Order: sequence, then structure tokens, then C-alpha cells
Amino acid sequence: MMLANFMSAVEATIVATAIPTIVSSLGGFTLFTWVFSAFLLTQGATIPLYGKLSDIYGRKKVFAFGVFLFIIGSALCGFARSMYVLILFRAIQGIGAGAVLPTSQTIIGDIYNLEERARVQGYLGSVWGISAVIGPAIGGIIVQNFHWAWVFFINIPIGLICVLTTYIYFHEDIEKIGFSSSKKLEFENREITTKSHKIKIDYAGSMLMIFAISCLLIPLLEVGSVWGLTDIRFMGMIFLSVILFIVFGFVEKKTENPIIPFSLLKSSVIFFPNLISLIVGVATLAVSSIIPMFAQGVFGTTAIVAGFLLASMSIGWPLASSISGKLIIKMGFRFTAVLGAFVLFAGSLLMLLINQRTSLMEIVFFIFIIGLGLGFSSTVSIVVVQHVVPWAKRGVATSSNSFMRMLGSTFGATLFGGLLNFHISANLPASQKSLDIIKILIDPVQRIKYRSSFIIELKNVLAGAAHSVYFYLALIVFLGIIVAYFVPKEVKEESV
Repeated sequence: MMLANFMSAVEATIVATAIPTIVSSLGGFTLFTWVFSAFLLTQGATIPLYGKLSDIYGRKKVFAFGVFLFIIGSALCGFARSMYVLILFRAIQGIGAGAVLPTSQTIIGDIYNLEERARVQGYLGSVWGISAVIGPAIGGIIVQNFHWAWVFFINIPIGLICVLTTYIYFHEDIEKIGFSSSKKLEFENREITTKSHKIKIDYAGSMLMIFAISCLLIPLLEVGSVWGLTDIRFMGMIFLSVILFIVFGFVEKKTENPIIPFSLLKSSVIFFPNLISLIVGVATLAVSSIIPMFAQGVFGTTAIVAGFLLASMSIGWPLASSISGKLIIKMGFRFTAVLGAFVLFAGSLLMLLINQRTSLMEIVFFIFIIGLGLGFSSTVSIVVVQHVVPWAKRGVATSSNSFMRMLGSTFGATLFGGLLNFHISANLPASQKSLDIIKILIDPVQRIKYRSSFIIELKNVLAGAAHSVYFYLALIVFLGIIVAYFVPKEVKEESV
């Protein structure tokens, strides 16, 4: 499961390193952002659907389908000969990736008990931090020594190993698991539909959900780089998304087997942990997207050093997750959630101390504290959600939590990227009002062409903008403390 998550997570960073080479080979510079957006869009839109399908057909089949589709998409991407075709194949790849995260988390929820689950979910979560660190290095090695297509081809053997291992070692009996539940009537109905193969898939709800999520994610992915906040396309897509979600709600209320049971998501035991997951996504992107730029632009480090600054997050995350399992047993869910929120808030306050005189080791320590907070928060949110639902609802519940984290990451990248650009633009020297001028701080060759006083001025602008971003991060994380107090102290297993 960790290997499958790494394969999916590393795609963003490894492709980012290779994109200049890909553009030079295929052309289509104006379209290159859609190489990322197409993948994230289809991945995010299909996550809730896979959760429901795994509850109906079992985790193993859905996981294998997702990985195989990811492999096919990867192979097609490697053979792409135009930017339009590459974007299409990246969308296919994203549809496969949409199954990997929620289904793997659900499998972990199925095979481990409460205390073990917290520790292992932490290992699973830390994969995303690790991929952010080593992804650029892998991409650089491939591009320098092989054809750029191997950025995609490398997924084929990894994916095959994941599917083969799962089929050999993961033993799943859907009916046996289902009938062990005390909710006899629910599973008697399940037996009838399963044996007669008359399970009704909510096709109308599925399509409405995919279109509604797509109309939400497209403007979030495009704002700042292509669209402005006042752009008619941005506002129109958001409005259309709201309308589609409203229609989706009406359809789901009348559907016999809804793709997303609102009665499940409205439960406070599910709702508040999902909000925590949203904040975790926001905070993760705030740190991982700004720190590398700050390190390279202000301190003049290499991209590799900037990436390794984030490695401490990958150390703190699983460490906190392994501790959280015991804390949940001894102190309860609420204590662990509040502790995670406070540690994350403390880390965000420490980020406010970063300036041009801060040492790299201090930044490593600050990010380590952020990693601890993320580890406690993300783990307790997924463990609560999986603990309170029976097997037949665990896929939907887990995918809702995964989707909220993914939505938080998308929103965080949009929000903090926009705030960073706004503060940089507002404080640039009068003679320079183009944001592109900041790029010279990251390019040593270009930097020497400008006088030192001008470079210092640009560094001050970038440092000030980053400080403003982390001020807003602290405000959002503070709201997480309030949300954490609404997480129940104790809940009975399969009580929702």
C-alpha cells in the first residue's frame, strides 16, 4: 500500500522536474500547466466514487483496477507525441490514481486494529512527504541520463508489484466480513443483492458528483496562473459547481443506493475529523510549496538542499502517528486531535520567526514540529472515521476523508500561491512590476547580472511575502484547534 501511494504521490514532483524537457520535445508551452491539472482533476473527481465501489465490490478488485489503469495511463504518457495527447493520457492516469489513496487507506483500516491502525496510517501518510523530497531527484536523474518517457515508464514495474503482492497476501471475503456485523438486516439485504447480481449503481449521482467536483477543482487549479479571481470563467465555474452540488443533493436523497450517504457525512463524528483533514491538506501545501522557493531565493540554496529541508516533515509525521495510536487508547480521540492542532499551531507560529538571519537547521526544526502536528492531526482524523463505521461503509467514509485532504491541498496551493504573488507584486520596486523578476533569485546565472543592492531588495520582498503567507497559515490552523474540540472523546466501534 505504501509503494502504491508513493507511485501516485511522486508523479507530481517527478513530472515537475521533467516538464522543461517534455515541453522542449513536444512543444505546447502554454498548455504545460494542464499536464498537472488534468491528473489532479480526474484524481480528485473520482476519489468518492471509488470509495463507494470498494464497499460494493471489495477493496482488492477496486485497488487492482485503479493501479492497472494508472499503469496503462503511464505507458500511454510515455508514448505521447503531442502536448494535447499527453494531457489526455495524464487524465487517464489520474482516474487510476483516484482509486489508490482511498482504497489503500481502507485496506489498512480493514486489516489493523485501532492502535495499530494509527501507526500504519501514519506510515502511509508520510509517503507523501517522502515523495516531495526524493521525487525531484529521481526526475532529475531520469531526465539527465534517459529519455523523459521513463518518468512514466518507471511506474509500470512498481504498479505490477503492488497488484501482485496484494493478490497474494491480502485475503478478502466480502460476504464473511459483511455477515459478521450485528446489523443483520443491512447485510441480509446485501446478501440478496450480491447473490442475484442486482446491485444498483447510482449512475446519475456518480456523473453529477464528478461534474460538480470538476467544476470546483478546475477554477481552483487555474486561478492565479491563468484566471483571476474576478475572471468570468472563474466565477462561472464556481457558480455552476454550486448548482450541480445542489442538484446532486436532491438526486441522492431520492436514490435507493446513493453514491454518498449524506446521513453518514452529516454525523458530527465524521464531519469534524473531515474538517481536520481539510486543514491538514492546506497546511501541508503551505509548507511544501513556499519553503523550497524561500530557501532557493533568499538563502541561495540548491533545489536539492531546499527539498531536503522538507525531509524533517517526513520524520515528524510518522513519529507522531506512531505515538498517536497509544494516545488514542489512553486519552481518547479528542485529546489526540487537540494535541495535534496545538502542535501544528505552534509550528506555524515558529514559521513566523523565519527571516534572512534564520539558520537552515532552525528551519529544519520548525518544519519537524509542523510534521509532528500533521502526523497527530491526520492520523486521528482517519482513525476516527474508520473506527465508527462498519465494513460496508468504510470505503465511502475513508474516501470522504481523503477527498477533503486533497481538496485542502488544492485550496492551499491556490490560496497561498495567490497571497504570495499579491504581496510580492505589492512590494516590488517601482521600476519592476513583473512577478517574473523574482525568478532571477533562483537562477544563479541571471542573479550575477544585477547589482547586489537590487538582489537584496528582491530577497526582502520574497522574505516579507513568505512571512505574510505563514501569518495566514497560523490563522487557519488556529481554527483547527476549535474544530478539534468538537471531535468526540470516545465513540463506540461501528456506531455510525
